[in-house]
Amino acid sequence: MKIIGVDVGGTFTDIIMTDTTIGQQVVHKVPSTPDSQDAAVAKGINEILEQNRVNANEVGLIVHGTTVATNAMLQRKGAHVILLTTAGLEDILEIGRQNRQDIYDLQAKRPEPLVTQGDRLGVRERLDENGSAIIPLLEEEIERIIAASAERQPDAVAISFVFSFRNPNHEQMLLKRIREATGIYAVASSDVLPEFREFERTSTTVLEAYIGPLVLGYLERLDRTLQSLYPNTRLTVMQSNGGTMLCSRANGRAVGLAISGLAGGVIGGWDIASRRGVTRGITLDMGGTSCDISAVVDRVIVRPDNEVSGLPLRTPSVDVKTIGAGGGSIAWTDSAGILHVGPQSAGAEPGPAAYAKGGTDATITDANLLLGRLNPDYFLGGRLPLKKELADTAVSNLAEVLNLTPEETALGIIRISTWNMVQAIREVTVERGWDPRGFILLPFGGAGPTQATDIAEALGIDTILVPPHPGITSAYGLVCADLRVDLMKSILVTREENVTDTLSEALRELTNTARARLREQGADQESIQVERMVDMRYRGQSHEIEVSIPEDFDSIVATTRELFEKAHERFFGYRLSGQTIEWVTVRVVARSTTNEISTKYRIQEEFGTPVGNRRVLLEDDTWATASIYRRDDLGQGQTLKGPSVVEQVDSTVYIAPEWNAEQHGDGVLEMRRDSN
Repeated sequence: MKIIGVDVGGTFTDIIMTDTTIGQQVVHKVPSTPDSQDAAVAKGINEILEQNRVNANEVGLIVHGTTVATNAMLQRKGAHVILLTTAGLEDILEIGRQNRQDIYDLQAKRPEPLVTQGDRLGVRERLDENGSAIIPLLEEEIERIIAASAERQPDAVAISFVFSFRNPNHEQMLLKRIREATGIYAVASSDVLPEFREFERTSTTVLEAYIGPLVLGYLERLDRTLQSLYPNTRLTVMQSNGGTMLCSRANGRAVGLAISGLAGGVIGGWDIASRRGVTRGITLDMGGTSCDISAVVDRVIVRPDNEVSGLPLRTPSVDVKTIGAGGGSIAWTDSAGILHVGPQSAGAEPGPAAYAKGGTDATITDANLLLGRLNPDYFLGGRLPLKKELADTAVSNLAEVLNLTPEETALGIIRISTWNMVQAIREVTVERGWDPRGFILLPFGGAGPTQATDIAEALGIDTILVPPHPGITSAYGLVCADLRVDLMKSILVTREENVTDTLSEALRELTNTARARLREQGADQESIQVERMVDMRYRGQSHEIEVSIPEDFDSIVATTRELFEKAHERFFGYRLSGQTIEWVTVRVVARSTTNEISTKYRIQEEFGTPVGNRRVLLEDDTWATASIYRRDDLGQGQTLKGPSVVEQVDSTVYIAPEWNAEQHGDGVLEMRRDSN
């Protein structure tokens, strides 16, 4: 059977095809089509099948990582949503939290709510903190709300009532009637996020309504197209939590795809590293538009919340930080004449100036071309020749403003973009108490390996592992990801006599639901693995600590209490013995490994020879001659000395002076400082 992973980026759409019987993998890239992502997806799959003479009936599974949801939030191009909430709470989206990114910014602004004030309707109903009705939801009120909603002609409806996580009856009554009366996309917070904290629950529910129609429309259209072309295939989609699900199960769960396109890179990079026994790694996915960074210690970190363009998102997400530092990131000067790089990008259209598609701004790709790191005749394996003279013109225009030479300007662009990535890496390591010098750098994406040694030098990292197909690593992450379901439920109990029953019942309910969802997607009962956690805190605290619940325990209360207090002491340096503890939110994660990917890479027995030489500008502003190799020509155990350049279809690896690289049999190119 053939499994195909398709990752849509801002500049290129990456495709990898794996033969599960022999472990062979082939890769392909096509330019992305931002206005209609499915066009590039279908085109890329057709081309990789034709190039490798594979029959359409052999394709059994297609796994897709999409940026449709992310782009809709970033560009504010989602559905027209109305919010139905408990009367008196209509402005909760504007009130939000008092958190500020910069507490000294006197002109700080919050993102505009996705639902305007006129589209927020108060519903006469009310539950108390235990879920008992204070004001019942009456039939005449339901009819009034349905009529008022219809007048606004929305594309979607979000329902979020106070304390509905305790008792969903009011929300479900209204949801059922709205769906029957209108047929439009409608969601309730008790389905989307049955947790406490009104703002986050409401905001996440609104986001589900905002992106749901767009995401579902895209997936349904893509599924129909792929089913017509490949009749034996199933289409699954990567979720933000690093797992996959059938696209047919995305209804009501579109918000779980918010960073679908980012999670695959972390999963793929870490899979390659963990196979080599690495326990601490920094994945750096530098594509054409952005750079996605994650620090991994023992396992990929999944956080319970995230934020996209200032919009809080309470859904499990792979811990990844994104900055505007890709090959297409534009270099520019501000009013003071200071050079900046990004976050704006030339994207796929028109792209860097060297693409000769109408772009005139200098980008990171143009700078690397002038520095000699990129081969203008072998970009994308020669399928996209670069025009060095256009890159020179773009960089020269910027150099005139800066009163520098084009070479000095190009080197400055690389230094600034490198520093931007170094700062982002420090945020996910140093600011969390980890020393990056104890990590291994895993650069991938089309541009990551080109600047990897620059980044490692700045951080004091001694070892770099370059994946076999750097530019396709995110797509590789898609095909080796597990099916995954994340569920949660707030319980908010403090009295120990109530904890055992309440906690056990919630765990049993969530576990059964998670298992059922995986079985619906074709998972075998025996393949399902379940993890159980509970968020806990001392009474009076506003933050929780997640505690993993072991399989075997004598008392769930005593066990979780001790685990919580140990964790609190580890994180904050103290415990409050005798202080009342709250069991806040129960969490269950269920996984099923459906694709056991065994990869085999064709490594030459004989050592490859350079295909040529090229002048490269070094960090110290001097020129040197670098040997140029092709990745496919390298033999197992072959060692290269810097400065050298290793070219392949999907990326270019730059080996700086005082670094060496060794090609391993598992396809990984390992770079180390000469002293190591």
